[in-house]
Amino acid sequence: MKLIIQIPCLNEEHTLPKTLEDLPKQIDGIDSIETLIIDDGSTDKTVEVAKN
Repeated sequence: MKLIIQIPCLNEEHTLPKTLEDLPKQIDGIDSIETLIIDDGSTDKTVEVAKN
């Protein structure tokens, strides 16, 4: 089973790294975990942070 974690973002350049760090890397019963960052028109560097 695959888990996709969706994170909507608007100008989250500074908080996104900590949020991503806190996400689980594995969960029993889940074969893969993917993260989907949904940018809602950020004017800061949220997109660059998400790509890295």
